[in-house]
Amino acid sequence: MIHAGFTIESPQTGSRTVVLESDAETGGTHWLLEVHCMPKMRPDIAEHLHLTWTESFEIVAGTAHYKVAGSQKTAGAGETFVVKPGEFHVHPWCAGDDELVYRQRSDFGRRDRNAVQDVLGVFATLAALAREGKVDDRGFPKHPLQLAATLKTLSKYGGYDASLPIPVQNVVAATLGRLAEALGYKGVYPQFVERK
Repeated sequence: MIHAGFTIESPQTGSRTVVLESDAETGGTHWLLEVHCMPKMRPDIAEHLHLTWTESFEIVAGTAHYKVAGSQKTAGAGETFVVKPGEFHVHPWCAGDDELVYRQRSDFGRRDRNAVQDVLGVFATLAALAREGKVDDRGFPKHPLQLAATLKTLSKYGGYDASLPIPVQNVVAATLGRLAEALGYKGVYPQFVERK
């Protein structure tokens, strides 16, 4: 189970994500993360959207680039921005020479403890797979069945990558995702989400 204090470190970008509030602290309505990004590194998560979530970002330190609805913007310490449901976006990444620190609140619009655990669990699993060399440069699993299992978990909560049409992702999740799970692939592996 992922609780406050759980940390996810990306071996690809050097970012560190600390869970400040999980479902145990919020009742499953949202999470609150603090993310530390290194200079000159790409974003951890490719462009994507959420069908029902509202995400708000507060820049705590440094300067950030981010992207909303196809437009790249810049924000500095003390500034905030909101991503509405259905908007394609890229989370902040470091725009300066100093570490970027931001806080991200993802509000699901309803109580869903499983969404908090599963989606954060996907992030932790992807970081662990990256340490094993099993993800590509964009941070996606190299193995097609692992990718399908990951897509199945994310699409269950209305999360979609921008590079493929949503109907295609839904078909992959419903077909290859089920096959992948039947063969033992998971979007979240328990050993990667045990309390750290």
